[in-house]
Amino acid sequence: MQGDAKEEIRARLAIEDVVGEYVNLKRAGRNWKGLSPFSGEKTPSFFVSPDKGIWHDFSSNQGGDIFSFVMQVEGVDFKTALEMLARKAGVELSVYETGTNRQTQERKERMRAINESICVFYQRYLFKHRSGVEYVKKRRLDRDSVMDFRIGFAPEDG
Repeated sequence: MQGDAKEEIRARLAIEDVVGEYVNLKRAGRNWKGLSPFSGEKTPSFFVSPDKGIWHDFSSNQGGDIFSFVMQVEGVDFKTALEMLARKAGVELSVYETGTNRQTQERKERMRAINESICVFYQRYLFKHRSGVEYVKKRRLDRDSVMDFRIGFAPEDG
């Protein structure tokens, strides 16, 4: 989902335009430079490379792409930065989310069901196998603790 959306946003937004909303940039050859938005400097050490689609702040030794810049300057997580830039670029994120999120959710639900089945199997096996019963006694575990903490048993002999 996000991979395709990220590329679409990058294609529609110029990094120098987005950064330029926060930093007064001046042309420096093929790049742009300005004062760092992250430190109170007097000499420009913040650079944007449109060709590479990256920024670097030499005063704070930070850098990255358009998404990391918005994350840093706005103090937000990746998802929020993605949503902000998608709005600015006119990219509808739901187009990228629909199939992938549904598939991911279905996969997670299948994995939870499998894990639950395995847990129940080994928990039942704990009290049916002599070594399991000995383990419970040796550790002085009561039945409630075994059930609450979902403790199970898998014998070494299979």
